[in-house]
Amino acid sequence: MTGARVERPHRDSRIAMRPSRFLLAAMAVFIAMAGAAVFSCVLGHFGLFHAVVVSSTSIAALTLAARRWWHAQPVAIESHADSLTTWDRSGEAHHWQMVGCAQLGGRFLALTLASNKKRTLLIAADSIDPDTFRQLAVHARRAAQAYL
Repeated sequence: MTGARVERPHRDSRIAMRPSRFLLAAMAVFIAMAGAAVFSCVLGHFGLFHAVVVSSTSIAALTLAARRWWHAQPVAIESHADSLTTWDRSGEAHHWQMVGCAQLGGRFLALTLASNKKRTLLIAADSIDPDTFRQLAVHARRAAQAYL
């Protein structure tokens, strides 16, 4: 299987992001556990029929919200001196200032981005190659340090 690794002669070039299998699995487990929790709570108070209806509705609502979030994630990013450019699925570019950064172990990089509004971008380690992930983490910490 080929990765998203691309030999880049310059540091500031577009980085293609692939879907994170880890995030997809985590969302599926969360939705299943939330549906089971709703089912068990409603079952004790209102019975089997209502429990099935309410848990199915909650699973459907969470699945739609997860799908919307999934499709709102960028497909490519480009790192600049203290900012980040993201491209969405339609090819539209958005320029963001990096104002915060948190690295959650070696798995996730949470970037707080600001433009006209604030946004948090969660980058999973399996969505880009490991070397690029480390370089992006170091770059993001340095860029966000100016705002701390």
